[in-house]
Amino acid sequence: MILQRQTLRRLATIQQKPLIWDAAPIQTSICRRCRERSFATTARLEAGHNKWSKTKHIKAVTDKKKMIDRTNFVKVITMYSRMYGENLQFNPQLAGAIAAATKASVPKSIIEGAVARGQGRSTSGAQLEPMTLEALIAPNIAIIAEAETDNKIRTISDLKLVAKRCGAVASASAFYFTKRGRTIFKAKEGGPTLSEVLEEAIEHEGVEDIEELPEGGFVTWTEPAMLTSVTEVLSRKFGLELMESDIIWAPNEDTMVDMESPATALNLGDLLSGFKDFPEVKAIYVNVRQGSLSDEVWEKVNGYLDI
Repeated sequence: MILQRQTLRRLATIQQKPLIWDAAPIQTSICRRCRERSFATTARLEAGHNKWSKTKHIKAVTDKKKMIDRTNFVKVITMYSRMYGENLQFNPQLAGAIAAATKASVPKSIIEGAVARGQGRSTSGAQLEPMTLEALIAPNIAIIAEAETDNKIRTISDLKLVAKRCGAVASASAFYFTKRGRTIFKAKEGGPTLSEVLEEAIEHEGVEDIEELPEGGFVTWTEPAMLTSVTEVLSRKFGLELMESDIIWAPNEDTMVDMESPATALNLGDLLSGFKDFPEVKAIYVNVRQGSLSDEVWEKVNGYLDI
């Protein structure tokens, strides 16, 4: 009993005493610069990260420009080969286009392929057959893809697969378009005025319209059968340089669709990009306008169109 009382008195004494320990103050050695610096939780980027991002962006822009330039050279070389033949001795326009493409570092294989395509054959000598794929995609957008191939069954199967992946269906769509001859002449310093070109053009059968481009130069619209003759007359008369000359599928004005949805535009851009991945595809026509799309989004569609 005595032992229990002593134990209880000790416990009571301990509970009454505050649990405080004397300790020396903690000394901090923070420099003045660190005390004044604001605190942030964002991780610091390692040196070179932003530089690499900029490098990738610049490379992407450069690669896109090279692709556009290469496509333009291929069009011109194919056009001159088709119009005037593949013999450079008798086709100075083709010789000049090939020289310019070579100077711009366009691979020889691509140049040879463009010349051969203008003659209706592949680089291996196989005869190319023209074909078109007509397709529709919501909302009421009509597509025509023109191709030249040595294997129609394979090419049509490949293009249909791309269309299906993007929600398009192979279906008749030619009635949304009209076949027209179109020639684009490059701007020329001291060149003719629009009225002068019009005055000459109306003297020749088959001319439907002539437009002056904002950056200079002219676009002539003709009946398909009269394309070559009108192009040659105007080119010789005014010394105009050709940029493009071909029979195209021009969308009918009353069928045009204004693009309003960025998601729809991006999906359409993926479809057109998929078509363009096949070298057999030479042109794509779609009945769309920019609508309310931003320039950036619209370019993802317009960059693949040939009208």
